[in-house]
Amino acid sequence: MLTMTDEERLTAIVYGDTFALYNEREFDEFVAPLYARLRANKIDTSVFRGKRCLDAGCGGGRGSILMAQCGAAEVVGVDLSATNVETSRTRAAEKGFTNVSFRQASLLDLPFDDEGFDVVWCNGVLHHTSDPDRTLTEITRVLKSNGHLWLYLYGSGGTYWYVVDWIRATLAGVDVHNCICQLRLMGTPVRRIAEWIDDWFAAFLRRYTLDDVSARLAELGYDDTTPLARGVDYDTSERRNNATPREREHMGQGDVRHFARKVRAPSGHSRRLPDPPDGKGSPYSDASAVTQFSEALAAISEELASIEARAGHEISAMKIIVCASVHAKVRGLLESNAAFDEQSFADHLAGVAALLRHFGQR
Repeated sequence: MLTMTDEERLTAIVYGDTFALYNEREFDEFVAPLYARLRANKIDTSVFRGKRCLDAGCGGGRGSILMAQCGAAEVVGVDLSATNVETSRTRAAEKGFTNVSFRQASLLDLPFDDEGFDVVWCNGVLHHTSDPDRTLTEITRVLKSNGHLWLYLYGSGGTYWYVVDWIRATLAGVDVHNCICQLRLMGTPVRRIAEWIDDWFAAFLRRYTLDDVSARLAELGYDDTTPLARGVDYDTSERRNNATPREREHMGQGDVRHFARKVRAPSGHSRRLPDPPDGKGSPYSDASAVTQFSEALAAISEELASIEARAGHEISAMKIIVCASVHAKVRGLLESNAAFDEQSFADHLAGVAALLRHFGQR
C-alpha cells in the first residue's frame, strides 16, 4: 500500500470520491473539451498513435481514454487515489480497451525507468502535488527525448481564483464527505461537484504565471514552450484573446497549457517553479477589477459569522449553500460569451448578504 501524507490522503479523497460519481454520458461529456482544446490549438491527435503514453495523475481516466481512442499502443495511468485507479480500470474495460492499465503511485517518485514514454499527459494535476517542481522534473525524466508533454496548470490571478480563495477560507473545517453529500442532495450536476470540491478542498491549490512555467520548461530541455492560447469558450486563456484590458484583469494569467517537446538535457539552472509560504504558486497581485469585490465578500463572511454566533454551533450546511451560490454565479458569468458582468456579480453578492442578514434577524 502506498504511504501518503495527510495532504495526499485529502487529495486522494477529493478526486477519488468525485470522479467516481460520473456515469458514462457524463464521462464522455467530460472528455469532449479535451478534444476541443487539441483542435483549437491545431494539435493533431496522431501524436498519440502507436505511442506509449503516461497519464500522470489520471483521475477518472479521461486523458487515458482520450489517448487510447486516438490510437495509442499503450496507456499507463497513475494516481494517488486507489478509488481513481479502480474507477479508471472499470471505465477502460467498459469501453473495451485492453491496452490501458492503471496503478497507484506518487508523481513525486514514479515507478518507471528513464525515458520510457513517448507522451506524458499531465492535466490539472501538478499544482495539487506537495512539490510541483519535483513532479515536473520526474515526469520529464520518464519522457523520451523528442517526446511530447501535455501540461495544464492553473494560471495566477483573476476573479475566479479570488472568489475560490474566499470560498476555501469560508469552508475551512467543513468535512469534505458531508459537502459532497449535501451537493448531491441539492441536485448539483456531477460536473459542478467535481469542479467545486477540487477548488474548495484540494490540499494544495497553486497558480502560476505564464512566464514562470515557460521558463522552467525551457530549463528542463523543452522547446515549443509558448503557452497554448486557445481553448473552449469558457477557458480563461480563450477569453483573454481580443479582450479589453479590463476583461483581461478578470481573467488573470488565464489557463496555463503547454504542448512541449523534450529536445535536450536540463540546463542545470536552479530556477524552480515558485512555491512561496502562502502556497499560491507564482507571486501575483490582482488588479482593481478583481479586488473591487473584497468588501462584498467580507460582508457575506460577517453575516455568516453573526448567524453562527447566534446559533451557538457550526453552520456547515448554510456555508456550503452560500458558497455554491457564489461559485455558481461567478462560473456562470465566465461561461457566458459576453464580457464579465461586474454589476451582475456585485448585485448577486449583495443579495446573498442581504438574505443572510434578514435570516439572522429572525
